[in-house]
Amino acid sequence: MKITFLGTGNAFAPQRDCSTILVNDSILLDAGPGLLVNLKRLAQDPRDVRYIFISHFHGDHFFGIPFLLLEYAFVSRTDSPLTIVGPAGVEEHVRAVAELAFPNLLTPTWPRPLRFVEAHPGVSDTVDDLAFTPVAMRHGQTTAYGYRLTLPDGVLAYSGDSSMTAALFTLIDGAGVIILEATSEEESPVHLGQEALRAITARIPKESITFLNHLDTPGDASWADLPVIIPHDLQTFQLDLQTACKPRVNIV
Repeated sequence: MKITFLGTGNAFAPQRDCSTILVNDSILLDAGPGLLVNLKRLAQDPRDVRYIFISHFHGDHFFGIPFLLLEYAFVSRTDSPLTIVGPAGVEEHVRAVAELAFPNLLTPTWPRPLRFVEAHPGVSDTVDDLAFTPVAMRHGQTTAYGYRLTLPDGVLAYSGDSSMTAALFTLIDGAGVIILEATSEEESPVHLGQEALRAITARIPKESITFLNHLDTPGDASWADLPVIIPHDLQTFQLDLQTACKPRVNIV
C-alpha cells in the first residue's frame, strides 16, 4: 500500500499544509486547499486520481477540489470518471464551491465525467471495485464520517476529524493501516488530544500501522511516546502488510 501525505495539518497548522492524503496514487482522503500544487510538486499525475472521499464540509478538507477540477478542464484532460464520496449534499456542496471559485466551470461540455456518491453511516458500498464503509464520527454539530476502505493490499481506516467516540473503535477494528487525527495536545470537544489518543492506540494491535494527521505541531515531540508514525508534508510511505510479523514501512 502506498500512502502519500500531501498535507498533514489542520486549518491553523504552522509549517504544514491542510490534511490531504493520496492512497495508491488514485484515492484522495479529503482535499485541502494545497491539493493540486502538492500533487505537482511530487510529479503525481492528477489524472490518476479516481476517487475523493470527503470526511466533512469544512474548508480545510474540501476547498482543494475546485482547483483540481480547473486542472481537468484545461490541462490534465481525461475522460475517465472521477467519483466524489461524501456526506449528504456532497454534489451540491462541490458544485457550489466550484461555481464560487471559477464561475461556469462545470458546464455541459465538462470533459471528465463526475459521479457523486452520498455516504450513509454504517452502510457499506462499492464504487467500481473499491469497497468502503462510512462510520459516523463526532465533530461538534458537523456531520463527519471516517472511512474504512477495503483495498487489495489491506484495510485502511481514516478518521477524518473527530473527538473521542466509541465509533472510533468500530472504525479501526481489524484495519492494517490507521490514520487518526491529532489536532492538539489538549483535549477538545471536537478533536482528539493526547489522552484520547493514548486510549485508542492502546487497543490497536502491534501488527497495525498507525499514522497521526491533522496536526497543529510542526514537529513530532508532542507525540513521541505514542506507538505511531508522524508524517510530514510530501512524504510517501510504501507499506508491506503481508509480512508475518510487524509490517514493513519504507519511506520513498
